[in-house]
Amino acid sequence: MLSLTIKDYTLDAVSQFTYINSTTSDNASLNLEIGKRIRKAAINMSKLSARVWENKKLTTQTKIAAHLACTVSTLLYGSESWTTYAGQKKRLHTFHMRCLCLILTILWTDKVSNNVVLERAGIPSMYTLLRQHRLRWLGHSHRMNNGRIPKDLLYGELELGSRPVGRPKLHFSDVCKWDKLVTGFPTNNWELLAADWDKWKTMCSQALQAGEIKLTAEADMRRMKRKAAAKALASGPAASGYNCGGCGCVCLCWIGLFSQERKCS
Repeated sequence: MLSLTIKDYTLDAVSQFTYINSTTSDNASLNLEIGKRIRKAAINMSKLSARVWENKKLTTQTKIAAHLACTVSTLLYGSESWTTYAGQKKRLHTFHMRCLCLILTILWTDKVSNNVVLERAGIPSMYTLLRQHRLRWLGHSHRMNNGRIPKDLLYGELELGSRPVGRPKLHFSDVCKWDKLVTGFPTNNWELLAADWDKWKTMCSQALQAGEIKLTAEADMRRMKRKAAAKALASGPAASGYNCGGCGCVCLCWIGLFSQERKCS
């Protein structure tokens, strides 16, 4: 790695460094930062286990409020500028659901869906919380004066250089655009709405609520499909439709049937 010398002090090039409790890596990946966020949030959960989560004198609403203040705030520290991928969002959502199940004393053997857990807790999913932080920061960056670093990074473009071969990495504007498309937020005149703080806040609240309803409906649909597939598999080979001609093995999908037939042949 290259090094930089300023007077008599040499700055070594490193693959990662921490600045204001946020870890930045040389490959612009959030995996390391999200891992640290989850570990710190898990430490907060364990410290409050005896006094808060297992305290029968506290109501569920008080425990959820403490969870949002102590755990979620630690977990999503600096998430306003995150460019997250599907796997990273799933890691955060999985930890979020584990914490809620612990607070609500729900075991995995109870077979309670995530939608029911979120409904009992009265808070949105991690996907909606991430979108909320990003959209708020997007409007705040747009309202900044010209010359501010966050606004220059949002609207700036490189004059020199070429894009490498392969799929380009996601940008912050790409993730924000996807958030607006999923929640039904207007993408054409969003800058006019962002200029007014009250309108932007109202539109974000309505869009995030609609997006949460859409996420809940999609999760219920996937759950129904899984149950239907399991029921068809349990009813017999003739009902499944994916039966191997060589050994008679029943497969859940056509790609599994293709692999099974290759193994038999």
